Amino acid sequence: MPSAPSSKRPPLPGKPSAEKAAAGDLAKAQPAASRPHTPAEIIALLDEAAAKKSKPAEQDSTSGGVVHVATFWLLWGCIFVGLAAVVYFVLSSAEATGPSLVLAGILALVVAGFVAIAATSKYSPILLSGAMLRRVGGKSSSEAAELAGADILGALGLAERVLDADQDARLVTRRDGVVTYANRAYFHLAKEAGVTGPAGLPPRIDRFFAQQGAEATKVFRLCRAAKGGEAGEEIIYQLMGLEGGGKRRRFEVSVRPIRGADEHVAWRLRELPVDEEKHDILASAYADFPRPVLALEKSGQIPWANAALREALGVARGAVCHIDDIVLGETGDLVRSLWRMDRAQLPALIRRQDADPIDGAFVAFRRGGVGEGFACVELIIDEVADDVEEVTLSGDISESPFGIAIVEGEINREGRVTQANKAFTEVFGGAKKNTPLAKLLSQEALDEIAAEVRRKSKIGVALSPVETTIGSGVEARTFAIYPRPVRRKRGAYGIRKILLYSVDITDRKRMEEDYAQDQKLRGIGEIASKVAHDFNNYLQVVLGHCERLMLKHPAGDPSYTELVQIRENAQRAANTTKQLLAFSRKQTLKREVLSVTEILRDFSRFLTRAIGEKVRLELINGRALPLVKVDRYQLETAIMNLAVNARDAMGAKGGALTIRTENISAEDIKALNVAGLGEQDYVLIEVADMGPGVPPEIAASIFDPFFTTKESGKGTGLGLSTVYGIIRQMDGAIALSNREGGGAAFSIYLPAYTGEVEEKVDVVPRPPSQSQDLTGAGRILIVEDEDSVRTFVAATLTDCGYEITVAEDGEDALEILEDDGVDFDLVISDVMMNVLDGPSFVSQAREQLGLKAKIIFMSAYAESAVREQLDVIDGAAYIQKPFTLRGLAAQVKTTLFPPAD
Repeated sequence: MPSAPSSKRPPLPGKPSAEKAAAGDLAKAQPAASRPHTPAEIIALLDEAAAKKSKPAEQDSTSGGVVHVATFWLLWGCIFVGLAAVVYFVLSSAEATGPSLVLAGILALVVAGFVAIAATSKYSPILLSGAMLRRVGGKSSSEAAELAGADILGALGLAERVLDADQDARLVTRRDGVVTYANRAYFHLAKEAGVTGPAGLPPRIDRFFAQQGAEATKVFRLCRAAKGGEAGEEIIYQLMGLEGGGKRRRFEVSVRPIRGADEHVAWRLRELPVDEEKHDILASAYADFPRPVLALEKSGQIPWANAALREALGVARGAVCHIDDIVLGETGDLVRSLWRMDRAQLPALIRRQDADPIDGAFVAFRRGGVGEGFACVELIIDEVADDVEEVTLSGDISESPFGIAIVEGEINREGRVTQANKAFTEVFGGAKKNTPLAKLLSQEALDEIAAEVRRKSKIGVALSPVETTIGSGVEARTFAIYPRPVRRKRGAYGIRKILLYSVDITDRKRMEEDYAQDQKLRGIGEIASKVAHDFNNYLQVVLGHCERLMLKHPAGDPSYTELVQIRENAQRAANTTKQLLAFSRKQTLKREVLSVTEILRDFSRFLTRAIGEKVRLELINGRALPLVKVDRYQLETAIMNLAVNARDAMGAKGGALTIRTENISAEDIKALNVAGLGEQDYVLIEVADMGPGVPPEIAASIFDPFFTTKESGKGTGLGLSTVYGIIRQMDGAIALSNREGGGAAFSIYLPAYTGEVEEKVDVVPRPPSQSQDLTGAGRILIVEDEDSVRTFVAATLTDCGYEITVAEDGEDALEILEDDGVDFDLVISDVMMNVLDGPSFVSQAREQLGLKAKIIFMSAYAESAVREQLDVIDGAAYIQKPFTLRGLAAQVKTTLFPPAD
């Protein structure tokens, strides 16, 4: 692009250039030996030389001005003449003669010559006219050239394009911040920062940096400088973008007034590298300094930190961006104190990566940077040593009953077992030195241990174990691992050491699981017991009156078939309540000393009919089996449920159902590793099938109540849970296992009976035969708060020939005894009543009124649930609802007229 012609600027008097020239001339005029000896003479000579030098300069300046003016008018005159000649030639070309053509050619050559001279001499009359006129108007050559450059850009339309081509963000605003112009780089930055307005207008500079709260003071200073028409410069950090919480970027922001446009200012945003070794001379100088040094801004930002500081904190490059990343606690007062530069040591608690906090101090020693800049601060770490532990495994520790290992490195990364005692290596392995810990423990356990180690970095946190299981099945063992980081010297770094203690908690975990299972069964059992109580009262009425109707409508009567259906379904409902009670271990047991072989032999014919024709029953009886004390009916119910479950598992193809018995000695019990077994002899009853077996994922839930694998509507989920409750109530245990050849095996362990066989045991009364005489005579008082049950009992015993008196509750019964006397042969009372329960009523009647009658208690609860209350009354008999008509009559007659009599 053409530029203004250069000319010499006349030197000003008294300036260093004139003095230097005069000194040069003086040096040439006089030899060095004849220099004046006084300062006054030297000054006089300098003034004389300067005066001589200034006169030719002024003459050159004057002549130069005349030449510039003459050149200006001569150039433009030639241009006008040339243009006139061309016009004349064009207009008169039709009548042109030889001389006129020669004259036109000469004029064209003159014009071409001036144009060539202007081009080669870099004269541009059109573009430089304003500059030459200004120069003629008294402007200096340098000022005229500057004005010419700005005017040329404006005239060519390049000013805005030059700014758009600038890689730095450029902005022109009014002093109050309103944006007048922004180049493309600024638009791009605003888009990355996410502050572009909905209309696409460039944002104000204070809005562009509004996202960085800590830099607000720097932006304020720049805006204040812009408003006052002053220059300013600052280093500002900005988080830009959304991914990963934004990227930290660094800008050098400057504002400058615009000459000739006092109401506007120019902004420049130059992005600087964030790497501290590249963007600051001080950062580069302190990069390899042996002591920790950082740069701290007044806002708390840390522009750079040297390698020694990162190593002292144990962090990676770029991890320290703010003073809060280093100091634990409030940092406002600390930053203000460091900014005062008083060179005092300011104490602070220093954070460290994967280590305990440590005491330290900061010292500010110099300033640097652009604008407000930063303070160079040295970090001094307290080198006072803690009690450093030297960890080794002595002979006593190596033989300890619990495992101990020393791990070097990070737990879930490169951690390796450098030393371990015998108890640890026998369980986890790692006998070889430097065995990776990842080969000994699962990744889940490693993650938990690593998290626990980090948690222990906080002061005062107690040890918490991490549980892990080694092995599977009955051989699985559970261990609690306690990690403890080894304390080391404050400020010391190197390979980290961690102690691992392992304790076998298998038995404790099993006890906890059994307790949890018992609590679950106990809770559900309480609900089941209450439901069974109310349900049995309802069933008592249905069964009782159904039997009374069947006496009036014998076989052959049209109503007999319907009555049979009612009785059978009511009996099924009663069996369901018994299952609930058995599952909750609250059913009534009548335990006898029996032989398991005889029970299975007598019960096998019922099992054969229950399992069907496609299932083959195989009994394998062990030899010399000890006796067991069990409830025969409940044990048969448990075996029946297991047999039916095995039949369903084998499906339509059928198979063999094997029931095997065996004597298990106390020595062999330990090897079985079955929960709930004590150190004594047991009788094993194994029920095995040929089905697909039980998948491992449901094996742990197989005995849970209401858990079933059958289709909806084809199972209640109480079968196996009932078996579990029955066996546990008889002090036994049941376990599940899958056979190697296929199929599942349920093993029932019943404790061997070691007492005398002649010992009196409870005998289950046999149902009365059809020919037994159930009639009798005597006065009976019936106490029952359920009207329907009371009506049935009274009607049944009245039909048997007894004189019946009824009472609605215990208090009503006491009033009857007071009024009518205590001359009753038998009192039948419900156990649970609203006002006064049965045992309390009987106790008061005997103590206060002298009641001598025999007592029969009846209840819808199982006998075990009310046994504690029944034991208060001596000689009291018990009958559980729902009972049959014959069962009630037989119980009453047996009580009034014992067989021994």
